[in-house]
Parts: sequence; C-alpha cells; structure tokens
Amino acid sequence: MTLSQLSRLCFIGLSLCLVSPHSAQAKNRDTTLKLTPEICITSSDNQACDIDIELHWTLAKDELICILSNNIAYPKWCSDSVLTKTLRMKIHTLTDIEFIMVTKDSNRTLASAKLKITSAAQPQVRRRYRNPWSLF
Repeated sequence: MTLSQLSRLCFIGLSLCLVSPHSAQAKNRDTTLKLTPEICITSSDNQACDIDIELHWTLAKDELICILSNNIAYPKWCSDSVLTKTLRMKIHTLTDIEFIMVTKDSNRTLASAKLKITSAAQPQVRRRYRNPWSLF
C-alpha cells in the first residue's frame, strides 16, 4: 500500500468518524428541555429560593419521558402520555438544581436544564487602609 493510498484511507476513515457524531447530533437538535425561569435571585446568600418553574420539552419522536433532578426533594417524575409536554413545579432550594430528561423505557439521557440560584447581595470587599501608590 502506497503512502497516497494510506493517506486517502485515513482521510476516509476520519471523515466517517467525524460525520457520524454530527449526524447523531443533528437528530438530537429536535429534542430540547426548556426551563422558565432559568435564574432565581435571592436577597442574601443564605436565603432559600421560592419559585414556580415550568419545564417544557420538544422531542424528535413521540415517546414517554421522565424528569430527574439532582435534588432529593424533587423525585423522579414520568409522563403517562406522549401528549404531555410541560411540567410545573414549586421549588424551594438553597442550591442550583439540574433537571435531566430521560426516556422512560431505556433511561437514555435526552436533554437537561439548570436552575441557577443567585444572590443580589454585594460581596463584602475588604478595603486597604493605605493607597496603592503610597511610598510609606
């Protein structure tokens, strides 16, 4: 096998490797999980966020799904109908929560969304007693 034949074979092999993830990714572009709102703003760092959220999803093909979260206060929820496309929840948390949408039958991850908790309080900044340009 000559060097040119080997380079063509490598190029073909690389192009196949590069094409297959993109084609799989193109199929998943139709599957989304949207969280509204995405951010909860609290007045201080140790104050809990109390908010009503809505999860809305679209799927590439109709199938039953489940929503999981990384917070034990919000257990696994599964749809009973392929026509269900939204889930409303009341949230009470001090930390960020990530929601993951999986297929009900195979538990394959389809999409995810994250609720971010942010404090509106300004962090305490320690002031220097002397100016940075002072010689003494």
